[in-house]
Amino acid sequence: MRFLTTLVVLALAGRTAEAQPGADTWAKLDTIAFHLARIARAHGETIWPGFRPDTVPVAFVMPARGTALFNWRGGLPEGFVPIEGARDGAWREERALGAASTGTILGGRPVAQVVVGSLDPAALLSTAIHEAFHVFESAAARPTRRFGRGENSFYVASYPVFDADNEWMFAREGELLGQALLASGLERKRDFARQFVAVRRARHQRLDDTFAQFDEASEMNEGLAQYAQVRTLDLMVKDAMLPAEWRQLARKRLVEEDKSLTNLTGNVKQSFRLRFYSTGPAQARLLDAIAGPAWKLAMMERNETLQDALARATGMDVMEERALLRATRAADRARAGGAARAAVARLRALRAAQVDSLLSRPGILLELSAAELPAKTFGSCGFDPQNLLQVSATMQLHTRWWRPCAGKSLVSEFNVPSVNDAKEGMIRAVIGPESEVRVTVAGQSLLLADGQRLNAATDVRVEAPRASVQSARANLWMSGRTLRITPLP
Repeated sequence: MRFLTTLVVLALAGRTAEAQPGADTWAKLDTIAFHLARIARAHGETIWPGFRPDTVPVAFVMPARGTALFNWRGGLPEGFVPIEGARDGAWREERALGAASTGTILGGRPVAQVVVGSLDPAALLSTAIHEAFHVFESAAARPTRRFGRGENSFYVASYPVFDADNEWMFAREGELLGQALLASGLERKRDFARQFVAVRRARHQRLDDTFAQFDEASEMNEGLAQYAQVRTLDLMVKDAMLPAEWRQLARKRLVEEDKSLTNLTGNVKQSFRLRFYSTGPAQARLLDAIAGPAWKLAMMERNETLQDALARATGMDVMEERALLRATRAADRARAGGAARAAVARLRALRAAQVDSLLSRPGILLELSAAELPAKTFGSCGFDPQNLLQVSATMQLHTRWWRPCAGKSLVSEFNVPSVNDAKEGMIRAVIGPESEVRVTVAGQSLLLADGQRLNAATDVRVEAPRASVQSARANLWMSGRTLRITPLP
């Protein structure tokens, strides 16, 4: 079973009662879990045919402390103990610094995992539905079916985010979807929806087919899961059983969802992949308005993409598409082309400055060099596509979690920002102050002096609070604050 939001590594720590959150936190999570199950039971099938989020366990992860598990039936997974006073909650202490909100497997069962950044009930409840939808998608996946297939997240590292024409057309798609959602009449909604489809198809015609398919698959995967989340927020706003504060928080998040379409290409701090969290649910909501709920089964039966389902629902034909496209090109390229090129130039400069800032932070600068490896570069045994940013055609910035690897030559994990320069075959990251970084060779602690080298060392390990490296054989070199490790084959 595949879960496609990200990959997650959990590092278990000793279990003690002192690590458990306080009674207020338990009470809040327990109440959220109660309303989550109630709303899921009543409305799952209205969100999507066959969707039963009330049958999916939910794990609320507090990365530095542990995991609270709700809606689990039967014997608890290893390490979990019941939460006293909670309806059906259980707790396991663990450090899970690489955890992300995702659909995952726990004790052999699919689980909706939600990272707790705050106790915002609107965020936690609706995100749990989002991740439960990924569980549903995975269960529904078939080899020839688009629904549930997911996207290849590795395309995040090479997507043409520095292509000005692609960027201005992408921005225009967001504007048209936003206008369609705001339009008061069905015919106006159809008009804007047709214009969106024309621009989308034109952009995909000039784009490499693998990236066009990535767009479509991302909207079918994350976009539809986000649609389930948006539908949940709408249900929360109207739910009289919820506290007024919860309903207000849900309303605020719905407003933010609509705003994201008006500045679709403006978020440069996170991965462009978040765009599909806006375009996917926007198309689904338009289909709700134009075609009613029957569009969902029809789209799956026809094995369509969202944009194709929208074109069919609006009655768009080829001649109309061509006419709309000609008008769009003439009006928008002159207006937006220069702005898009300027935005791309700013993005390049911003990303370069971001890398310089992160690597100039105080602490040990770890460099991993692939110079002695046959491929002259490192592989990836896990990364978070949501937080992978392109700096150039050959350089990527991982802003949170990444596991570079090279067989026995390198096993590593970073929970700090790290920069991968594929052209140079080098990974760089500031991993912490010298007092918190431990280097061992063959099990013995090692303190390298400035300028000191050690060649062909065995069982090399670097341990820091948020980073670790292990290499069977490697060369080591210390220069100032920079520790370079060159794994050997």
